[in-house]
Amino acid sequence: MPSLPFLGLGSEANLRDLADALPDGLFTTDSDGIVTFWNRAAERITGWRREEALGQRCSILAGDAVRGCSCGVGPIRCGLVERSRSSKCCTIQTKDGRLVLIVKNAVPIYAANGQPSGALESFTEVGSVEGFDRHTQGARRGAGAGAGDFLGLVGRHAAMLELYRMVELVARSESTVMILGESGSGKEMVAEAIHRSSPRAAGPFVRVSCSALNENLLESELFGHVKGAFTGALRDRRGRFQEAHGGTLLLDEIGDVSPVVQVKLLRVIEQREIERVGDSQPIKVDVRLLCATHRDLRRLVAEGRFRADLYFRLAVFPLRVPSLRERPDDVALLAERFLSRLQPPASPRMRVVTPEALRALRAHAWPGNVRELQNVLEYAALQAGAGDVRLEHLPPDVREEAAAPPRGRVAAARAGPGGEPVPDERVALLEALERTGWNRTRAAESLGVSRVTLWKRMKRHGVSAPRDAAGGA
Repeated sequence: MPSLPFLGLGSEANLRDLADALPDGLFTTDSDGIVTFWNRAAERITGWRREEALGQRCSILAGDAVRGCSCGVGPIRCGLVERSRSSKCCTIQTKDGRLVLIVKNAVPIYAANGQPSGALESFTEVGSVEGFDRHTQGARRGAGAGAGDFLGLVGRHAAMLELYRMVELVARSESTVMILGESGSGKEMVAEAIHRSSPRAAGPFVRVSCSALNENLLESELFGHVKGAFTGALRDRRGRFQEAHGGTLLLDEIGDVSPVVQVKLLRVIEQREIERVGDSQPIKVDVRLLCATHRDLRRLVAEGRFRADLYFRLAVFPLRVPSLRERPDDVALLAERFLSRLQPPASPRMRVVTPEALRALRAHAWPGNVRELQNVLEYAALQAGAGDVRLEHLPPDVREEAAAPPRGRVAAARAGPGGEPVPDERVALLEALERTGWNRTRAAESLGVSRVTLWKRMKRHGVSAPRDAAGGA
């Protein structure tokens, strides 16, 4: 029989029986990616019997869970075990060739010398990819999407197309999703897209802004209260968790939640029940939880300002919404959509943004992202009246930025050393670094990524701090 790589947790037979009792698939691999244990649920989900899977490489699962494996790097090659814990939604291929959508978790197993010796991986079946595709295609048709539209989201840039794919992938599951991105980038729209293309689409979609309320008010808002629980509580009140029962709850700006509320959220996630303020009677809730933040939660965890256990339960499936700076080619498409909504009722023809005004819009840094662009177009439409939007109709700061000479390194990045175009990602990276005085921590926050991701992008694009830059962490 296979040997489970655990120490000090009881006999091997007991551990095997315990693993076989789990409803989720569970298997272990050695450092070469060879399967060393395979539980009964893994047999049921994949169709591969234990005796067939043992000794095989984990690539028998095919799908994108193991796509790109190089064989010889062990389980790390699956892109999952790169940290102490990792999770993602992906597909596997069963023995009979079906594609199945799963949520997969993996943790590395270390030898006595501290080197990775394998991995412990579990996976939960979400549904068939065929049924999922039919569902999401119907959702897109029902949304009346036009060219470049996806469930209310607009953009044709590669980063947006990848975001659409990830939204489709996770929508069918019940996984908790952490939506990351700068303010105004469209995180709430992404949350709505997930809800509208999920099996819970017929249920309520409830949003709570965690940054708009203090600790006591937020607790009452989320969980409700009973009459007399505090001064002013004149009657019982249902909380947002109860209002979202059977649907989806979005916790916007989750990084601003106090430690007390964090503890209560952790209990809700683990036990699927709430207690109203002033009451000790638990109430069961059935809610799909989505979270959004512009903060670097990993940094808050490191600083002790956000619970690590809550973070790992919320960030099961992280989604990053690209900033508008990273996709300047989408500015024209977004401007067209916003302007069409502002069309005067009696106008004989559709207004457009003139090429000169569009160049100014594309040159703007957009610190407020899509929300700022929408406000700029509303201002310009009022200035233009029934006519086309020209350069003089744009707000002064947008016109001034377009007229100013581009900054040194960013200007060079836009043209490239030989005049050739370079990736938008490099331009956005340099803009963020210059804007923050080459402070990597603040630059990473402005881009909505971690410092590790920022460092990797700097390395990939050959970006280094100038000698006269203050730099810093």
